[in-house]
Amino acid sequence: MTVILMASFFFMAEAQQPAQQEHEKRVYKKDGNTYVQKSLPLYLNFSTSPGGENHRLESKATKEYTNPMYLDTEGINYIRSHWAVDPKTGKTIIPQKEILFELYADGLPPVTSIRFSGAPVYRSGGKVYYGKGLSVTLTSRDGVSGVEGTNYALNASSYSKYSSPLNLNTEKEHQLHYYAYDYVGNAEATKNRNFTVDLTPAVTSHSIVGINHSGNILAPSTRFTLSRTDNLSGVRSTYYHFDDKGDKLYTSNITMAGLKDGEHTLYYHSHDNVKNHEDDKTFSFYLDRIPPVPVYKIAGDQHKGNYTYVSPRTKINFTATDNKAGVKVITYNMDGSGNNTFSSDFSVTNTSGLHYIRYTSTDNVENTSARKTLTVFMDNTPPSTGIVYGKPQFFDRDTLFINKETDIKLIKSDAHSGLQKTEYAIDGGAFKSYSVFNIPAEGHHKITFKSTDNVNNVEQVKESSVFVDNTPPDIFINFSIKPIGQRNGKDVYPNYTRMYIGATDKHCGTEQIFYSINGSELNLYSSPYSLDVSEVSRFKSKKKYEVRVVTKDKLGNTSEKTVEFYVGKD
Repeated sequence: MTVILMASFFFMAEAQQPAQQEHEKRVYKKDGNTYVQKSLPLYLNFSTSPGGENHRLESKATKEYTNPMYLDTEGINYIRSHWAVDPKTGKTIIPQKEILFELYADGLPPVTSIRFSGAPVYRSGGKVYYGKGLSVTLTSRDGVSGVEGTNYALNASSYSKYSSPLNLNTEKEHQLHYYAYDYVGNAEATKNRNFTVDLTPAVTSHSIVGINHSGNILAPSTRFTLSRTDNLSGVRSTYYHFDDKGDKLYTSNITMAGLKDGEHTLYYHSHDNVKNHEDDKTFSFYLDRIPPVPVYKIAGDQHKGNYTYVSPRTKINFTATDNKAGVKVITYNMDGSGNNTFSSDFSVTNTSGLHYIRYTSTDNVENTSARKTLTVFMDNTPPSTGIVYGKPQFFDRDTLFINKETDIKLIKSDAHSGLQKTEYAIDGGAFKSYSVFNIPAEGHHKITFKSTDNVNNVEQVKESSVFVDNTPPDIFINFSIKPIGQRNGKDVYPNYTRMYIGATDKHCGTEQIFYSINGSELNLYSSPYSLDVSEVSRFKSKKKYEVRVVTKDKLGNTSEKTVEFYVGKD
Protein backbone atom coordinates (compact mmCIF):
# COMPACT_ATOMS: atom_id res chain seq x y z
CA MET A 1 0.00 0.00 0.00
CA THR A 2 2.89 2.37 0.75
CA VAL A 3 4.19 1.99 -2.79
CA ILE A 4 0.84 2.86 -4.29
CA LEU A 5 0.55 6.01 -2.15
CA MET A 6 4.00 7.07 -3.10
CA ALA A 7 3.17 6.57 -6.71
CA SER A 8 0.03 8.63 -6.24
CA PHE A 9 2.05 11.45 -4.70
CA PHE A 10 4.43 11.21 -7.62
CA PHE A 11 1.60 11.70 -10.07
CA MET A 12 0.27 14.53 -7.99
CA ALA A 13 3.61 16.26 -8.19
CA GLU A 14 3.93 15.62 -11.88
CA ALA A 15 0.34 16.41 -12.83
CA GLN A 16 -0.41 19.85 -14.15
CA GLN A 17 -2.36 21.40 -11.32
CA PRO A 18 -5.00 24.05 -12.04
CA ALA A 19 -4.68 27.26 -10.11
CA GLN A 20 -6.68 27.27 -6.88
CA GLN A 21 -9.29 29.95 -6.44
CA GLU A 22 -8.73 32.81 -3.95
CA HIS A 23 -10.59 32.41 -0.63
CA GLU A 24 -10.72 35.50 1.56
CA LYS A 25 -9.98 35.13 5.25
CA ARG A 26 -13.01 36.40 7.12
CA VAL A 27 -15.43 36.25 10.00
CA TYR A 28 -18.48 34.06 9.71
CA LYS A 29 -21.50 34.00 11.95
CA LYS A 30 -23.99 31.18 12.15
CA ASP A 31 -26.49 30.06 14.75
CA GLY A 32 -25.24 32.73 17.19
CA ASN A 33 -21.65 31.60 16.86
CA THR A 34 -18.88 33.79 15.59
CA TYR A 35 -16.08 32.19 13.65
CA VAL A 36 -12.95 34.00 12.79
CA GLN A 37 -10.10 32.91 10.68
CA LYS A 38 -7.42 32.24 13.25
CA SER A 39 -4.66 34.22 11.57
CA LEU A 40 -6.73 37.40 11.32
CA PRO A 41 -5.78 40.26 13.73
CA LEU A 42 -8.41 41.21 16.26
CA TYR A 43 -9.21 44.77 17.37
CA LEU A 44 -11.65 44.97 20.33
CA ASN A 45 -14.21 47.80 20.43
CA PHE A 46 -17.21 48.47 22.65
CA SER A 47 -20.20 50.78 22.60
CA THR A 48 -22.46 51.96 25.37
CA SER A 49 -25.58 51.82 23.29
CA PRO A 50 -26.81 49.73 20.41
CA GLY A 51 -25.51 51.34 17.31
CA GLY A 52 -23.61 53.84 19.38
CA GLU A 53 -20.09 55.06 19.08
CA ASN A 54 -17.38 52.39 19.14
CA HIS A 55 -14.59 52.77 21.59
CA ARG A 56 -11.30 50.97 21.12
CA LEU A 57 -10.44 48.74 24.05
CA GLU A 58 -6.89 49.23 25.18
CA SER A 59 -4.72 47.07 27.44
CA LYS A 60 -2.04 48.49 29.70
CA ALA A 61 -0.99 45.16 31.18
CA THR A 62 -0.37 43.44 27.82
CA LYS A 63 -0.19 46.37 25.57
CA GLU A 64 2.35 44.77 23.25
CA TYR A 65 0.00 41.80 22.54
CA THR A 66 -3.10 43.78 21.76
CA ASN A 67 -4.34 45.93 18.97
CA PRO A 68 -4.05 43.66 17.21
CA MET A 69 -4.32 40.57 19.26
CA TYR A 70 -4.40 37.01 17.91
CA LEU A 71 -6.28 34.03 19.12
CA ASP A 72 -4.03 31.23 20.30
CA THR A 73 -6.47 28.34 20.60
CA GLU A 74 -8.09 26.53 17.70
CA GLY A 75 -11.78 26.38 18.28
CA ILE A 76 -13.60 28.15 21.06
CA ASN A 77 -11.98 31.12 22.73
CA TYR A 78 -13.50 33.36 25.45
CA ILE A 79 -13.54 37.11 26.19
CA ARG A 80 -14.59 37.19 29.83
CA SER A 81 -15.63 39.45 32.72
CA HIS A 82 -15.43 38.28 36.31
CA TRP A 83 -19.01 38.50 37.52
CA ALA A 84 -22.23 38.83 35.80
CA VAL A 85 -24.47 41.85 36.77
CA ASP A 86 -28.20 41.59 36.61
CA PRO A 87 -29.26 44.15 33.94
CA LYS A 88 -32.39 44.99 35.87
CA THR A 89 -30.96 45.46 39.36
CA GLY A 90 -27.41 46.35 38.44
CA LYS A 91 -26.22 43.98 41.12
CA THR A 92 -23.95 40.98 40.88
CA ILE A 93 -25.98 37.87 40.51
CA ILE A 94 -25.81 35.29 43.19
CA PRO A 95 -24.39 32.79 42.94
CA GLN A 96 -21.65 34.58 41.06
CA LYS A 97 -21.26 33.67 37.46
CA GLU A 98 -18.51 34.64 35.04
CA ILE A 99 -19.51 36.40 31.82
CA LEU A 100 -18.12 34.63 28.66
CA PHE A 101 -18.07 35.99 25.12
CA GLU A 102 -17.46 32.94 22.81
CA LEU A 103 -15.27 33.48 19.78
CA TYR A 104 -14.30 30.55 17.59
CA ALA A 105 -10.85 30.58 16.04
CA ASP A 106 -10.63 28.54 12.86
CA GLY A 107 -7.19 28.15 11.38
CA LEU A 108 -7.46 24.66 9.89
CA PRO A 109 -8.79 23.91 6.41
CA PRO A 110 -11.34 21.20 5.74
CA VAL A 111 -10.24 17.66 4.91
CA THR A 112 -11.65 15.97 1.82
CA SER A 113 -11.80 12.22 1.32
CA ILE A 114 -12.42 10.56 -2.01
CA ARG A 115 -14.26 7.32 -2.65
CA PHE A 116 -14.29 5.30 -5.88
CA SER A 117 -17.26 2.96 -6.13
CA GLY A 118 -19.40 0.96 -8.54
CA ALA A 119 -16.54 -0.38 -10.67
CA PRO A 120 -13.88 -3.08 -10.42
CA VAL A 121 -10.41 -1.81 -9.59
CA TYR A 122 -6.97 -3.08 -10.49
CA ARG A 123 -3.58 -1.69 -9.48
CA SER A 124 -0.39 -2.43 -11.33
CA GLY A 125 2.90 -0.66 -11.87
CA GLY A 126 1.86 2.36 -9.85
CA LYS A 127 -1.31 2.85 -11.89
CA VAL A 128 -4.91 2.37 -10.91
CA TYR A 129 -7.51 1.08 -13.36
CA TYR A 130 -11.29 1.10 -13.01
CA GLY A 131 -13.89 -0.66 -15.07
CA LYS A 132 -17.45 0.17 -16.01
CA GLY A 133 -19.84 2.00 -13.63
CA LEU A 134 -17.26 4.13 -11.85
CA SER A 135 -18.62 6.78 -9.49
CA VAL A 136 -16.31 9.19 -7.64
CA THR A 137 -17.61 10.72 -4.41
CA LEU A 138 -15.89 13.64 -2.63
CA THR A 139 -16.68 14.05 1.08
CA SER A 140 -15.32 17.11 2.89
CA ARG A 141 -15.34 17.73 6.66
CA ASP A 142 -14.36 20.75 8.77
CA GLY A 143 -14.05 20.87 12.56
CA VAL A 144 -14.97 24.49 13.30
CA SER A 145 -16.72 26.85 10.90
CA GLY A 146 -17.79 24.08 8.51
CA VAL A 147 -17.29 23.37 4.84
CA GLU A 148 -18.48 26.10 2.58
CA GLY A 149 -17.70 24.19 -0.62
CA THR A 150 -15.59 21.65 -2.52
CA ASN A 151 -14.01 22.36 -5.85
CA TYR A 152 -12.75 19.85 -8.40
CA ALA A 153 -11.09 19.90 -11.78
CA LEU A 154 -11.44 16.73 -13.88
CA ASN A 155 -9.05 16.80 -16.80
CA ALA A 156 -9.50 20.56 -16.76
CA SER A 157 -7.49 23.69 -16.10
CA SER A 158 -10.13 25.30 -13.91
CA TYR A 159 -12.24 24.21 -10.98
CA SER A 160 -15.92 23.48 -10.76
CA LYS A 161 -18.15 23.32 -7.73
CA TYR A 162 -18.67 19.76 -6.57
CA SER A 163 -22.27 18.94 -5.87
CA SER A 164 -22.82 15.23 -6.57
CA PRO A 165 -20.83 12.09 -7.35
CA LEU A 166 -18.93 12.10 -10.63
CA ASN A 167 -19.97 9.28 -12.97
CA LEU A 168 -17.11 8.46 -15.34
CA ASN A 169 -17.99 6.60 -18.53
CA THR A 170 -15.20 7.79 -20.77
CA GLU A 171 -12.28 5.47 -21.35
CA LYS A 172 -9.05 7.33 -20.78
CA GLU A 173 -6.49 8.26 -18.15
CA HIS A 174 -8.08 10.86 -15.87
CA GLN A 175 -6.54 13.54 -13.65
CA LEU A 176 -8.75 14.69 -10.80
CA HIS A 177 -7.76 17.71 -8.67
CA TYR A 178 -9.91 18.68 -5.70
CA TYR A 179 -9.94 20.63 -2.44
CA ALA A 180 -12.43 22.03 0.09
CA TYR A 181 -12.64 25.44 1.82
CA ASP A 182 -14.46 26.55 4.95
CA TYR A 183 -16.55 29.58 5.87
CA VAL A 184 -13.69 31.64 7.20
CA GLY A 185 -11.52 31.20 4.08
CA ASN A 186 -9.34 28.26 5.07
CA ALA A 187 -8.67 26.29 1.84
CA GLU A 188 -7.42 22.74 1.76
CA ALA A 189 -4.22 22.05 -0.13
CA THR A 190 -5.13 20.69 -3.56
CA LYS A 191 -5.23 16.91 -3.77
CA ASN A 192 -4.72 14.91 -6.91
CA ARG A 193 -5.69 11.45 -8.08
CA ASN A 194 -4.61 9.95 -11.37
CA PHE A 195 -6.50 6.88 -12.57
CA THR A 196 -7.57 5.20 -15.78
CA VAL A 197 -11.05 4.18 -16.78
CA ASP A 198 -10.93 1.01 -18.90
CA LEU A 199 -14.20 0.22 -20.69
CA THR A 200 -12.90 -1.93 -23.54
CA PRO A 201 -12.59 -5.70 -23.15
CA ALA A 202 -9.51 -7.63 -24.09
CA VAL A 203 -9.13 -8.93 -27.63
CA THR A 204 -8.44 -12.64 -28.13
CA SER A 205 -7.43 -14.42 -31.30
CA HIS A 206 -6.55 -18.00 -32.06
CA SER A 207 -3.74 -19.62 -33.96
CA ILE A 208 -3.64 -23.14 -35.32
CA VAL A 209 -0.50 -25.10 -34.54
CA GLY A 210 -0.14 -28.09 -36.78
CA ILE A 211 -2.16 -29.40 -39.67
CA ASN A 212 -4.99 -27.36 -41.12
CA HIS A 213 -6.10 -28.85 -44.41
CA SER A 214 -8.21 -27.07 -46.97
CA GLY A 215 -11.57 -26.03 -45.59
CA ASN A 216 -10.45 -26.09 -41.94
CA ILE A 217 -10.09 -29.83 -41.69
CA LEU A 218 -7.88 -30.42 -38.66
CA ALA A 219 -5.81 -33.37 -37.51
CA PRO A 220 -6.00 -35.04 -34.10
CA SER A 221 -2.50 -33.68 -33.46
CA THR A 222 -3.47 -30.10 -34.27
CA ARG A 223 -3.52 -27.62 -31.36
CA PHE A 224 -4.87 -24.15 -30.76
CA THR A 225 -3.05 -21.30 -29.08
CA LEU A 226 -4.83 -18.15 -27.93
CA SER A 227 -3.25 -14.69 -28.08
CA ARG A 228 -4.64 -12.03 -25.76
CA THR A 229 -4.13 -8.28 -25.79
CA ASP A 230 -5.62 -5.46 -23.72
CA ASN A 231 -4.81 -1.80 -24.24
CA LEU A 232 -5.13 -0.69 -20.62
CA SER A 233 -5.58 -2.82 -17.50
CA GLY A 234 -4.32 -5.99 -19.13
CA VAL A 235 -5.72 -9.50 -19.52
CA ARG A 236 -6.76 -11.27 -16.36
CA SER A 237 -8.00 -14.63 -17.69
CA THR A 238 -9.07 -16.41 -20.85
CA TYR A 239 -11.66 -19.17 -21.17
CA TYR A 240 -12.54 -21.58 -23.93
CA HIS A 241 -14.81 -24.51 -24.64
CA PHE A 242 -15.79 -26.79 -27.49
CA ASP A 243 -19.38 -27.07 -28.67
CA ASP A 244 -21.78 -27.19 -25.71
CA LYS A 245 -19.26 -28.09 -23.05
CA GLY A 246 -18.44 -25.89 -20.06
CA ASP A 247 -15.76 -23.21 -19.99
CA LYS A 248 -12.18 -24.10 -19.17
CA LEU A 249 -9.44 -21.73 -18.07
CA TYR A 250 -6.89 -21.31 -20.83
CA THR A 251 -3.32 -21.90 -19.68
CA SER A 252 -1.51 -23.42 -22.63
CA ASN A 253 -2.12 -25.20 -25.92
CA ILE A 254 -5.63 -26.49 -26.52
CA THR A 255 -5.62 -30.05 -27.77
CA MET A 256 -8.25 -32.17 -29.51
CA ALA A 257 -8.47 -34.60 -26.61
CA GLY A 258 -11.98 -35.88 -26.05
CA LEU A 259 -13.35 -34.68 -29.39
CA LYS A 260 -14.88 -37.18 -31.76
CA ASP A 261 -14.58 -37.19 -35.52
CA GLY A 262 -16.87 -34.56 -37.04
CA GLU A 263 -17.89 -30.91 -36.98
CA HIS A 264 -16.91 -28.84 -33.95
CA THR A 265 -16.79 -25.21 -32.85
CA LEU A 266 -14.19 -23.60 -30.57
CA TYR A 267 -15.52 -20.76 -28.40
CA TYR A 268 -13.17 -18.43 -26.52
CA HIS A 269 -13.09 -15.07 -24.77
CA SER A 270 -11.01 -13.07 -22.28
CA HIS A 271 -11.62 -10.92 -19.21
CA ASP A 272 -9.44 -7.95 -18.42
CA ASN A 273 -8.37 -6.92 -14.94
CA VAL A 274 -11.36 -4.65 -14.42
CA LYS A 275 -13.88 -7.29 -15.50
CA ASN A 276 -14.59 -6.12 -19.00
CA HIS A 277 -15.81 -9.32 -20.67
CA GLU A 278 -15.10 -10.02 -24.32
CA ASP A 279 -17.92 -11.56 -26.35
CA ASP A 280 -17.31 -15.16 -27.41
CA LYS A 281 -15.35 -15.63 -30.58
CA THR A 282 -15.84 -18.81 -32.57
CA PHE A 283 -13.95 -21.00 -34.97
CA SER A 284 -15.69 -23.89 -36.69
CA PHE A 285 -13.75 -26.83 -38.05
CA TYR A 286 -13.94 -30.50 -38.92
CA LEU A 287 -11.86 -32.87 -36.82
CA ASP A 288 -10.86 -35.79 -39.01
CA ARG A 289 -9.91 -38.75 -36.84
CA ILE A 290 -10.71 -41.51 -39.35
CA PRO A 291 -7.79 -42.88 -41.36
CA PRO A 292 -8.14 -43.81 -45.02
CA VAL A 293 -9.14 -47.30 -46.05
CA PRO A 294 -6.59 -48.79 -48.44
CA VAL A 295 -7.49 -51.71 -50.69
CA TYR A 296 -5.40 -53.71 -53.06
CA LYS A 297 -6.11 -55.04 -56.50
CA ILE A 298 -4.24 -57.86 -58.16
CA ALA A 299 -4.15 -57.35 -61.91
CA GLY A 300 -3.24 -60.17 -64.27
CA ASP A 301 -2.21 -63.70 -63.39
CA GLN A 302 -3.61 -64.91 -60.08
CA HIS A 303 -5.16 -67.97 -58.56
CA LYS A 304 -6.79 -68.63 -55.23
CA GLY A 305 -5.74 -71.84 -53.61
CA ASN A 306 -3.93 -72.50 -50.39
CA TYR A 307 -2.46 -69.07 -51.11
CA THR A 308 -3.03 -66.32 -53.60
CA TYR A 309 -0.67 -67.35 -56.36
CA VAL A 310 0.79 -64.80 -58.75
CA SER A 311 3.29 -64.81 -61.58
CA PRO A 312 6.10 -62.47 -62.66
CA ARG A 313 3.57 -60.84 -64.97
CA THR A 314 1.16 -60.01 -62.15
CA LYS A 315 0.79 -56.38 -61.09
CA ILE A 316 -0.25 -55.07 -57.68
CA ASN A 317 -2.29 -51.90 -57.42
CA PHE A 318 -3.42 -49.93 -54.37
CA THR A 319 -6.26 -47.46 -53.96
CA ALA A 320 -7.62 -45.80 -50.84
CA THR A 321 -10.69 -43.86 -49.83
CA ASP A 322 -10.99 -41.28 -47.05
CA ASN A 323 -14.02 -39.88 -45.28
CA LYS A 324 -12.99 -36.20 -45.27
CA ALA A 325 -9.47 -34.83 -45.76
CA GLY A 326 -8.58 -37.07 -48.68
CA VAL A 327 -5.79 -39.53 -49.25
CA LYS A 328 -2.29 -38.13 -49.14
CA VAL A 329 -0.13 -41.19 -49.70
CA ILE A 330 -0.13 -44.99 -49.78
CA THR A 331 3.05 -46.72 -48.65
CA TYR A 332 4.09 -50.33 -48.82
CA ASN A 333 7.04 -52.60 -48.34
CA MET A 334 7.90 -56.01 -49.69
CA ASP A 335 9.09 -58.67 -47.26
CA GLY A 336 10.15 -56.10 -44.67
CA SER A 337 12.25 -53.97 -46.99
CA GLY A 338 12.20 -50.17 -46.78
CA ASN A 339 8.93 -48.34 -47.29
CA ASN A 340 7.96 -47.31 -50.79
CA THR A 341 5.49 -44.68 -51.89
CA PHE A 342 2.91 -46.22 -54.16
CA SER A 343 2.61 -44.42 -57.46
CA SER A 344 1.91 -47.08 -60.07
CA ASP A 345 1.38 -50.80 -60.47
CA PHE A 346 4.32 -52.93 -59.42
CA SER A 347 5.40 -56.55 -59.62
CA VAL A 348 6.07 -58.97 -56.82
CA THR A 349 9.68 -59.94 -56.22
CA ASN A 350 10.46 -62.67 -58.74
CA THR A 351 11.56 -65.25 -56.21
CA SER A 352 9.53 -68.40 -55.87
CA GLY A 353 7.68 -68.65 -52.59
CA LEU A 354 5.65 -66.59 -50.17
CA HIS A 355 5.92 -62.81 -50.17
CA TYR A 356 4.42 -60.36 -47.70
CA ILE A 357 3.33 -56.95 -48.92
CA ARG A 358 2.54 -54.70 -45.99
CA TYR A 359 0.69 -51.51 -46.81
CA THR A 360 -0.91 -48.52 -45.17
CA SER A 361 -2.41 -45.21 -46.18
CA THR A 362 -2.22 -41.70 -44.72
CA ASP A 363 -4.70 -38.89 -45.27
CA ASN A 364 -4.01 -35.18 -45.57
CA VAL A 365 -4.24 -34.68 -41.82
CA GLU A 366 -1.82 -37.52 -41.05
CA ASN A 367 -4.36 -40.13 -39.97
CA THR A 368 -2.67 -43.41 -40.85
CA SER A 369 -4.51 -46.67 -41.29
CA ALA A 370 -3.52 -49.81 -39.47
CA ARG A 371 -0.91 -51.76 -41.39
CA LYS A 372 -2.40 -54.53 -43.50
CA THR A 373 -0.64 -57.46 -45.11
CA LEU A 374 -1.24 -58.97 -48.52
CA THR A 375 0.27 -62.44 -48.69
CA VAL A 376 1.00 -63.85 -52.15
CA PHE A 377 2.90 -66.82 -53.45
CA MET A 378 5.19 -66.12 -56.38
CA ASP A 379 4.85 -69.02 -58.79
CA ASN A 380 7.43 -68.49 -61.47
CA THR A 381 7.91 -72.21 -62.24
CA PRO A 382 6.01 -73.65 -65.22
CA PRO A 383 4.39 -77.08 -65.05
CA SER A 384 6.15 -80.23 -66.19
CA THR A 385 4.57 -82.61 -68.70
CA GLY A 386 5.72 -86.07 -69.83
CA ILE A 387 4.34 -88.49 -72.39
CA VAL A 388 3.49 -92.14 -71.82
CA TYR A 389 2.62 -94.56 -74.61
CA GLY A 390 0.35 -97.43 -73.80
CA LYS A 391 0.23 -100.85 -75.42
CA PRO A 392 0.84 -102.08 -77.96
CA GLN A 393 4.22 -100.58 -78.58
CA PHE A 394 7.54 -101.77 -79.90
CA PHE A 395 10.88 -100.05 -79.85
CA ASP A 396 13.57 -100.84 -82.38
CA ARG A 397 16.22 -99.01 -84.28
CA ASP A 398 15.73 -95.84 -82.21
CA THR A 399 12.11 -95.78 -83.20
CA LEU A 400 9.04 -96.34 -81.12
CA PHE A 401 6.34 -98.17 -83.00
CA ILE A 402 2.70 -98.03 -81.99
CA ASN A 403 -0.54 -98.57 -83.75
CA LYS A 404 -3.86 -96.81 -83.93
CA GLU A 405 -5.06 -98.62 -80.80
CA THR A 406 -2.20 -97.41 -78.64
CA ASP A 407 -3.36 -94.92 -75.95
CA ILE A 408 -1.15 -91.93 -75.59
CA LYS A 409 -1.20 -90.23 -72.19
CA LEU A 410 0.38 -87.00 -70.96
CA ILE A 411 1.59 -87.03 -67.37
CA LYS A 412 1.60 -83.51 -65.95
CA SER A 413 2.41 -81.88 -62.63
CA ASP A 414 2.78 -78.43 -61.09
CA ALA A 415 4.49 -77.66 -57.82
CA HIS A 416 2.54 -74.55 -56.76
CA SER A 417 -0.58 -72.97 -58.21
CA GLY A 418 -1.74 -76.14 -59.96
CA LEU A 419 -2.54 -77.03 -63.52
CA GLN A 420 -4.85 -74.95 -65.60
CA LYS A 421 -4.65 -76.92 -68.85
CA THR A 422 -2.57 -79.33 -70.90
CA GLU A 423 -2.50 -79.22 -74.70
CA TYR A 424 -1.05 -81.25 -77.52
CA ALA A 425 -0.69 -81.03 -81.26
CA ILE A 426 0.16 -83.66 -83.88
CA ASP A 427 2.46 -82.93 -86.78
CA GLY A 428 2.37 -79.16 -86.32
CA GLY A 429 -1.37 -78.85 -86.15
CA ALA A 430 -3.32 -76.67 -83.78
CA PHE A 431 -3.02 -77.40 -80.08
CA LYS A 432 -5.94 -79.25 -78.55
CA SER A 433 -7.05 -79.67 -74.96
CA TYR A 434 -5.63 -82.87 -73.67
CA SER A 435 -7.44 -86.13 -73.05
CA VAL A 436 -6.10 -89.58 -73.73
CA PHE A 437 -5.71 -89.87 -77.49
CA ASN A 438 -4.63 -92.18 -80.33
CA ILE A 439 -3.05 -91.55 -83.69
CA PRO A 440 -4.98 -93.34 -86.41
CA ALA A 441 -2.88 -92.41 -89.41
CA GLU A 442 0.02 -94.69 -90.23
CA GLY A 443 3.47 -93.29 -90.54
CA HIS A 444 5.93 -91.08 -88.74
CA HIS A 445 4.36 -88.51 -86.42
CA LYS A 446 5.61 -85.76 -84.10
CA ILE A 447 3.63 -85.01 -81.00
CA THR A 448 4.17 -81.58 -79.34
CA PHE A 449 2.72 -80.85 -75.94
CA LYS A 450 2.78 -78.34 -73.11
CA SER A 451 0.99 -77.45 -69.87
CA THR A 452 -0.09 -74.13 -68.37
CA ASP A 453 -0.50 -73.57 -64.64
CA ASN A 454 -3.15 -71.48 -62.92
CA VAL A 455 -1.08 -68.29 -63.10
CA ASN A 456 -0.37 -68.78 -66.80
CA ASN A 457 3.17 -70.01 -66.54
CA VAL A 458 3.50 -71.94 -69.80
CA GLU A 459 5.82 -74.89 -70.12
CA GLN A 460 8.28 -74.86 -72.98
CA VAL A 461 6.85 -77.00 -75.75
CA LYS A 462 8.08 -80.60 -75.66
CA GLU A 463 7.94 -83.08 -78.48
CA SER A 464 8.00 -86.81 -79.03
CA SER A 465 8.29 -88.81 -82.27
CA VAL A 466 6.57 -92.10 -82.95
CA PHE A 467 5.80 -94.37 -85.85
CA VAL A 468 2.26 -95.62 -86.22
CA ASP A 469 2.12 -99.08 -87.80
CA ASN A 470 -1.38 -100.24 -88.56
CA THR A 471 -0.43 -102.71 -91.36
CA PRO A 472 -0.44 -106.43 -90.48
CA PRO A 473 2.00 -108.90 -91.97
CA ASP A 474 1.56 -110.25 -95.49
CA ILE A 475 0.81 -114.04 -95.53
CA PHE A 476 2.43 -116.31 -98.02
CA ILE A 477 1.23 -119.98 -98.56
CA ASN A 478 3.20 -122.39 -100.76
CA PHE A 479 2.85 -126.10 -101.51
CA SER A 480 5.65 -128.54 -102.03
CA ILE A 481 4.25 -129.54 -105.41
CA LYS A 482 2.21 -127.92 -108.05
CA PRO A 483 -1.48 -128.75 -108.31
CA ILE A 484 -2.29 -131.92 -110.23
CA GLY A 485 -5.72 -130.77 -111.23
CA GLN A 486 -8.86 -128.80 -110.47
CA ARG A 487 -12.08 -129.72 -108.76
CA ASN A 488 -14.96 -127.40 -108.35
CA GLY A 489 -12.67 -124.51 -109.14
CA LYS A 490 -10.18 -125.54 -106.48
CA ASP A 491 -6.64 -126.87 -106.85
CA VAL A 492 -6.06 -130.57 -106.31
CA TYR A 493 -2.81 -131.82 -104.76
CA PRO A 494 -1.47 -135.32 -104.26
CA ASN A 495 -1.56 -136.77 -100.71
CA TYR A 496 2.11 -136.35 -100.13
CA THR A 497 2.01 -132.65 -100.67
CA ARG A 498 3.27 -130.35 -97.89
CA MET A 499 2.16 -126.79 -97.12
CA TYR A 500 4.63 -124.04 -96.27
CA ILE A 501 3.34 -120.88 -94.50
CA GLY A 502 5.23 -117.65 -94.22
CA ALA A 503 4.59 -113.99 -93.39
CA THR A 504 6.52 -110.75 -93.76
CA ASP A 505 5.93 -107.40 -92.03
CA LYS A 506 6.99 -104.11 -93.49
CA HIS A 507 7.88 -102.24 -90.30
CA CYS A 508 8.22 -104.06 -87.06
CA GLY A 509 8.23 -107.71 -88.14
CA THR A 510 5.98 -110.76 -87.79
CA GLU A 511 5.53 -111.97 -84.26
CA GLN A 512 3.35 -115.12 -84.64
CA ILE A 513 1.68 -117.33 -87.29
CA PHE A 514 -1.30 -119.52 -86.43
CA TYR A 515 -3.17 -122.01 -88.54
CA SER A 516 -6.34 -124.05 -88.36
CA ILE A 517 -7.32 -127.03 -90.60
CA ASN A 518 -10.93 -127.59 -91.33
CA GLY A 519 -12.13 -125.50 -88.39
CA SER A 520 -9.88 -126.89 -85.72
CA GLU A 521 -8.33 -124.75 -83.05
CA LEU A 522 -5.62 -122.43 -84.14
CA ASN A 523 -2.15 -123.84 -83.72
CA LEU A 524 1.04 -121.91 -83.49
CA TYR A 525 2.99 -122.43 -86.61
CA SER A 526 6.63 -123.44 -86.07
CA SER A 527 7.18 -123.00 -82.39
CA PRO A 528 9.61 -124.79 -80.09
CA TYR A 529 6.67 -126.73 -78.77
CA SER A 530 5.01 -127.81 -82.04
CA LEU A 531 5.96 -128.84 -85.53
CA ASP A 532 4.83 -126.62 -88.31
CA VAL A 533 2.37 -127.93 -90.83
CA SER A 534 5.16 -128.59 -93.37
CA GLU A 535 6.82 -131.12 -91.14
CA VAL A 536 3.94 -133.47 -90.60
CA SER A 537 1.71 -135.30 -92.99
CA ARG A 538 -1.60 -133.48 -92.55
CA PHE A 539 -3.06 -134.06 -95.97
CA LYS A 540 -3.08 -137.84 -96.49
CA SER A 541 -6.84 -138.23 -96.68
CA LYS A 542 -8.49 -137.65 -99.96
CA LYS A 543 -10.84 -134.81 -99.30
CA LYS A 544 -11.30 -131.14 -99.38
CA TYR A 545 -9.20 -129.04 -96.97
CA GLU A 546 -9.71 -125.57 -95.68
CA VAL A 547 -6.69 -124.02 -94.01
CA ARG A 548 -7.07 -120.73 -92.11
CA VAL A 549 -3.85 -118.79 -91.44
CA VAL A 550 -3.68 -115.93 -88.95
CA THR A 551 -0.59 -113.73 -88.37
CA LYS A 552 0.32 -110.99 -85.89
CA ASP A 553 3.12 -108.47 -86.01
CA LYS A 554 4.89 -107.14 -82.93
CA LEU A 555 2.16 -104.56 -82.41
CA GLY A 556 -0.64 -107.09 -82.68
CA ASN A 557 -1.72 -106.01 -86.11
CA THR A 558 -3.44 -109.15 -87.43
CA SER A 559 -3.89 -110.53 -90.94
CA GLU A 560 -5.79 -113.64 -91.94
CA LYS A 561 -5.89 -115.79 -95.04
CA THR A 562 -7.87 -118.93 -95.89
CA VAL A 563 -6.98 -121.37 -98.64
CA GLU A 564 -9.22 -124.24 -99.92
CA PHE A 565 -7.90 -127.20 -101.92
CA TYR A 566 -8.44 -130.94 -102.54
CA VAL A 567 -6.08 -133.82 -101.95
CA GLY A 568 -6.08 -136.87 -104.27
CA LYS A 569 -8.15 -137.71 -107.32
CA ASP A 570 -11.27 -139.76 -107.26
